Amino acid sequence: MNNKIARFALTLACIFLLIAIGFVIGINVKVRDKNKPKMPEQTVKTWELLTDDLAVAIDNNFWQFARASYILIGTPPDCQFYKIVDEVPRHHYDVEQFFAEDNGLYYYHTADGGKKSKVAIDVSAYQPSIDWERVRAAGVDVAMIRVGYRGYGSGKMVEDDTFQSHINGALAAGLQVGVYFYSQAINYEEGVEEARFVLGAIRDFNITCPVAIDTEFLDVEDARTYNLDTDARTDAVVGFCETIRAAGYEPMIYSNRNWYAQNLDMTRLGDYSLWVAHYSNQPDFPYQFIGWQYTGDGSLYGVDGPVDLNVWLQ
Repeated sequence: MNNKIARFALTLACIFLLIAIGFVIGINVKVRDKNKPKMPEQTVKTWELLTDDLAVAIDNNFWQFARASYILIGTPPDCQFYKIVDEVPRHHYDVEQFFAEDNGLYYYHTADGGKKSKVAIDVSAYQPSIDWERVRAAGVDVAMIRVGYRGYGSGKMVEDDTFQSHINGALAAGLQVGVYFYSQAINYEEGVEEARFVLGAIRDFNITCPVAIDTEFLDVEDARTYNLDTDARTDAVVGFCETIRAAGYEPMIYSNRNWYAQNLDMTRLGDYSLWVAHYSNQPDFPYQFIGWQYTGDGSLYGVDGPVDLNVWLQ
């Protein structure tokens, strides 16, 4: 009995002791927390600003790296990345030097504002009436004229209704002239066939600018190229370009910025001149290009209706 009482008393004493220790510890913690030095409010705000600036800097560095290595399609951050290939030379243009002058036409400029480019238009039956003398007086130097096209369903090749009149008018006005063909080729052999069609059409004219194949998307499900894969499409382009070069002309590829990245194997196209369509105030395209088509809805004295306008670097 006495042992039980003693054990109970000892247990009760331990409980009281633990409570006392906890009370003392609690007081000390509160005192230490109360006396702990706090970061001044201004310092907190400065650190938050530094953190925000650091986040912005990291984000900017990432996208700068991304644009140096990839063609971005879409609006960041919701965009697709397409690797810039080593097989095609990159351009070294200062894109800030592409801007319009008082006449509304874009040029590439030197650092002191001098012009380093020409003005080019590309035309077809969509511009049936052209006063070429007025076009030249408006500042145009180069005319890229559509020779013809391949039917998207039949596959038949057709000469453009205005090819003869346009090329004769442009040459008579003293413009430099090149040509292009709207392709619907589905393999290498058809690319060669299209090139031979073009060569037959231009043999009697003084062509001093490139001969281009126009490859682009046609949003028609029964078009023969609608689901054409990248390899076959690139085969067709190579067939065209090889045939044009063998005949002594400069081959060129025309397409828009995204089409080059998404639908052509650029590793096979580094030997050919490029003409890029990108409707913007400045070109956003990594590869070396001769022509930049900056609008498809331009206005020009001498042309009835809208016309494609280009900066020409040749």
